[in-house]
Amino acid sequence: MKACDNTSVGIVITDHQGLYLMFDRATFPSGTAPAAGHIDDHGTAEDAARAEVEEELGLTVTGLTHVTGWWQGNRCRRLPGARGTGHDWTIYQATVTGDLTPSTRETTNVRWIAPDALQELADRTVAYAQGHLTDAEFAAAPGIEPVWMQWLANIAAIHISPDDLLRVDQLTR
Repeated sequence: MKACDNTSVGIVITDHQGLYLMFDRATFPSGTAPAAGHIDDHGTAEDAARAEVEEELGLTVTGLTHVTGWWQGNRCRRLPGARGTGHDWTIYQATVTGDLTPSTRETTNVRWIAPDALQELADRTVAYAQGHLTDAEFAAAPGIEPVWMQWLANIAAIHISPDDLLRVDQLTR
């Protein structure tokens, strides 16, 4: 199994109507999220962001704007890296072009989500963090992937209380 490089990018894509391009992860960790991945051998964070959007969604990035990011101690499916468990995240807002051709290996249920539906998914993740849903229930009908709750709150795409954000953060460990 490959070791984690402890660096990740995430790419938030919206359309001209303010809808978010999201999908359910086909692999660990469970949840609904935008495109993301390790930087690995892609070179820069920008290079990795462009590659992940192409790899996961089949789209071409035409513009990237850095919007947030920092170290998160979130697990991934790889072995812990040199810095242990976690990732130094760089989150971008992207504009894209092309025909949506999602990866069946990495994505399921790819869709454009309205802001109110995105908030409903965030509320489901909060319910999971509060113990109102089992792991199986969350995996079967996921909310937002827990690590994404912070990033989406930072860009005001969702609203979550600081206490609930701390609860959700515990799910990433």
